[in-house]
Amino acid sequence: MPRSRITQADVAAIAGVSQATVSFVLNDRAPAGVRIGEETRKRVLDAIRITGYAANPVAQRLAGGLTQILGVFTYEPTFPRSGRDFYGGFLVGIEHAAEKLGVDLLLFTSARVVDGRRQLTRDGWQRLGIADGCLLLGQYEDRGELQHLLDTNYPFVFIGKRDSEGGRLPYVGADYVSATARQVERLVALGHRRIGYVGPQGVDRPTLDRVEGYRAAMKDRGLSVRFVELDDVVPTATEIVEQRLTAILAAPENYPDELVDELTARGVSVPRDVSVLLLGQPHHPRRGGREWSGFSIPREEMGGRALLLLSRLVAAEPAPPRADSRTATPPRLTEADLHQVLACTDVAGATLGPVPTGPDPRTLTRDVERSSA
Repeated sequence: MPRSRITQADVAAIAGVSQATVSFVLNDRAPAGVRIGEETRKRVLDAIRITGYAANPVAQRLAGGLTQILGVFTYEPTFPRSGRDFYGGFLVGIEHAAEKLGVDLLLFTSARVVDGRRQLTRDGWQRLGIADGCLLLGQYEDRGELQHLLDTNYPFVFIGKRDSEGGRLPYVGADYVSATARQVERLVALGHRRIGYVGPQGVDRPTLDRVEGYRAAMKDRGLSVRFVELDDVVPTATEIVEQRLTAILAAPENYPDELVDELTARGVSVPRDVSVLLLGQPHHPRRGGREWSGFSIPREEMGGRALLLLSRLVAAEPAPPRADSRTATPPRLTEADLHQVLACTDVAGATLGPVPTGPDPRTLTRDVERSSA
């Protein structure tokens, strides 16, 4: 028969003390007026060692102790079957930071995935108590859940810039606004004026920031914004040709390889006829594929910095007083600590070129088609 789990009551019986005394020894503190003698403490510790008793981490957390466990929760599947995931770099940075801090990581996966998304409200709330705090990742988070965490003062950090009422939500994100504006400047410096933005104008924060950077840079240069919606690849390629764009900006998740393949099939060469800059590098580039110009997102650094911030938030929680020591007051976190935006790095690549000169091959192709008709 399997051995039953040793309980705190078992330890108390072996040590000949009350269960409350075992709890006091485990938490290394006792209420005012209660004194635990050294001999009693030794009996309890011996009983713990003999039985191999391990305290329930949830109970420790609720009692005010720290488990040295930090959680990671992703709103989308962490290990998707398709190769187009974006968690890899973040998780590498998180793991490296955990090693340096000497803490363990717990990946919360018990919440069921429904329609491609997880929610903490589906079996997740109770699990969070196992960890001292949690990192949250995802493209489409539940704002109500984030507000609940803020209201209950549970320590968490979102990886990715997020808005919240009163700016209370802590995050570590990427500076998409400045990075996107720089790509427009790179194109303008090479003579480009007809610069388009490829992709849907969604409501997620990364897309909003990219569009903001594009609009602001185009306005500063007195240029007209030109949006190309991404319904599927073929209509997008057609619209790029019809608008006679000489350069486009696109997010890496918007199938850039397939788009350039379609342009090539129409006789439009990259970067000779159209320059393509990616607003973030592909997570899984095509083997032997193009070296994309644009910028890269500091995913590993974001993951590491987010875990470090989370550890500081946990340390900043009010600690229970100890009878035999003075609790040091942790340094106060500033606005810059709670809202970190990291710079993206420009990538030279091979899909950026000067504005084309001479006859436009797309015009010649249309002339030939008309004369044939």
